[in-house]
Amino acid sequence: MVPQLLLETLEDICEEDFRTFKWYLTMENLKGYKAIPKSRIENKSRTETVTELMQSYGEETAVTITAVILQKIHNNSAAEKLQKAYAELKAATSSTSSSVLTPPAAPAAAPPAAISAQNGSVIINPTLTGGTTGAWNITINKPN
Repeated sequence: MVPQLLLETLEDICEEDFRTFKWYLTMENLKGYKAIPKSRIENKSRTETVTELMQSYGEETAVTITAVILQKIHNNSAAEKLQKAYAELKAATSSTSSSVLTPPAAPAAAPPAAISAQNGSVIINPTLTGGTTGAWNITINKPN
């Protein structure tokens, strides 16, 4: 439902603010996030822009970037509304998923887990679950 939240937010801003929003998406200096190429969002509708946001950044980062840009264009109320709605969505999702699931049986030997980000993607605040004992090995490779 994050795409719907983003779309509702973008539908509530005027056309001039929407053009400025898309311009900010093409800027390299946006809080360290990789810019979306201008050709991918130029002359795109709000729905197409939301699709590009989701494909380029994923749910949480798309919400963060949208809120940051809304603040830059002096639309703090829309930014706050989006952040509040996203927090409520996350809380509702985690409470329903945790209450429905039963605890899994302890596995004899769990296979190693892998998390990877490719092509400029980022991993923000992964949630690791499982046993509380044993060693964790984390390797971070930065391409040349």
